Amino acid sequence: MKKIIWPMIAIVILVSVVLIAKYSAPIEQIACTMEAKLCPDGSAVGRIGPNCEFAECSTVNSLLSESQARSIAEKSCIKGGEALGPGIYNENSKTWWFDANLNTTKQGCNPACVVSEETKTVEINWRCTGLVQ
Repeated sequence: MKKIIWPMIAIVILVSVVLIAKYSAPIEQIACTMEAKLCPDGSAVGRIGPNCEFAECSTVNSLLSESQARSIAEKSCIKGGEALGPGIYNENSKTWWFDANLNTTKQGCNPACVVSEETKTVEINWRCTGLVQ
């Protein structure tokens, strides 16, 4: 009797191993490209998930859309031959910021055209870094 049990156990184990190997799904690893998508608020998101789609951009809670704020900024900041960059919304100050390429410059400073969503007024903010002489 003992002589029959051990071969049967070996056959059951062998069949089990073969069935597990045959019917278990292989683990697929997916590597997404290291690209980034620029969001309307100035942040960036990468690719995620099994289909390597871009992650969702965070939503902007502003009373003004970027295009409405840009229109206001262009009327006040742009005089001729100047340009505005993409808009970035600051939730703390409730303002839209547009990098501005103005005809006037200040050494060590980068101008931004800033639109208040509450008052719809515009000001130029000279963001200066380092020692200004």
